Amino acid sequence: MAAERRSRCNIKTSKGAGMNKAEKIIYDFVKANPRMKNAIRDIYQGLFSLVPVNQEVYNDSLINRQGYFFGFHDKSPWCGDDSILLANKFSIPNREINTGDTVEVGVFKGEGYREFVPLAKTNSFNWQQGCNSQWVGQKKEIIFNSYDGKKVISILVDTEGKELKRYELPVAAVSHGGEVALSYNFNRLAVYAKGYGYENGKDEEENVMVPANQGLSIFNLNSGESRKLFSVADIAAMMPDQSMENSFHYFTHCLFSPSEKRFVFYHRWIRDMNFVRTRMFSCDLDGGNLFLFPATGMVSHIGWKDDKHIMAYCNTPKFGAGYTLFEDGSNEYNLVGKESFTSDGHPSFSPVDNRWFITDTYPNRFRLSSLMLYDCHDRKKYDLAKLKQPLQFKNELRCDLHPRWNRAGTMICFDSAHTGTRSLCTLNIEDLVKSR
Repeated sequence: MAAERRSRCNIKTSKGAGMNKAEKIIYDFVKANPRMKNAIRDIYQGLFSLVPVNQEVYNDSLINRQGYFFGFHDKSPWCGDDSILLANKFSIPNREINTGDTVEVGVFKGEGYREFVPLAKTNSFNWQQGCNSQWVGQKKEIIFNSYDGKKVISILVDTEGKELKRYELPVAAVSHGGEVALSYNFNRLAVYAKGYGYENGKDEEENVMVPANQGLSIFNLNSGESRKLFSVADIAAMMPDQSMENSFHYFTHCLFSPSEKRFVFYHRWIRDMNFVRTRMFSCDLDGGNLFLFPATGMVSHIGWKDDKHIMAYCNTPKFGAGYTLFEDGSNEYNLVGKESFTSDGHPSFSPVDNRWFITDTYPNRFRLSSLMLYDCHDRKKYDLAKLKQPLQFKNELRCDLHPRWNRAGTMICFDSAHTGTRSLCTLNIEDLVKSR
């Protein structure tokens, strides 16, 4: 049975979250240089981590399942009726992942999601996104990435662990109805976006700066048929700027809109294995009607609010860095929660009414990560938890909270290492969201 630990604290509303003004100035100056940013942060946090601080939790419903995690914030680990919770069980210590390492893909069932049932093993995973496991539509079927000895593939299983189908491409995102999925090269990410790729397999164009033979593909989950929508070179050739020269380019972070008619993705490039830039595009499922969002240089994390609006933490010419709500296909955008947020996080909107969005922060100078709920109607932020992440959980080994909603919009699932071990956590917020 998963280990449990509970805490109690009264809910708080607050105005600001994240960095103070001095920290924000320094962060904005070095954020395009990950190597320098990480070095400064590690020294700074190393000193302040010695200061004792209190951890706080909104209510006593917090359950920690030590030795488990899920992955990214843009996928719900709950099945369509919220009866089953998807998870990864690991057995290796907190270190870099090696080629032969594996995790168990499984589910939590029963009251409080306490009973873990292993379904399969995979050796294609990372600490940030797991093995990209996700539910396929309303079916109780799960797709995840694996390695067949030659290349990274994806495998479909049921909740008894029976293998149903194999696909020749790895999965990045599945449409909400479970009909199609998007795919890109995870082996390239292992080189140029360390922490988001897999250690097995090899990028055949690793030394090619702008690959013309790899790109973003879509495949049908019923027939298995796939087609490439465009190559990395195709997108890099669109409205290029000087920062792209002598840089290695790749795709990452794609996500379907609620109606599944369009999806968003990132085009990133890195120079000297250090300076990173990002553009965000949207397009139709056939790759048509490409739209470049008016963000400048930095786009980190995204969440669709509805079929026409998507929020991103990014830089814009008008507002600088912040949570920005864009209208798809338009150059119109607005800042969200300016009075409440001063730093990056992982946002996603409530699946019921889009009134709320959940997000988090990276560890502050005391190594406290904040879990927060924002009411877009009343423009209020609620602190749900502040949890101290041990200093050894940093860089590619970090344990971001990556908060995710259940389907009913009443519970939050997140990863955390505040117990000293990477853990899969759940928190019930039904009383709060229904009281508003």
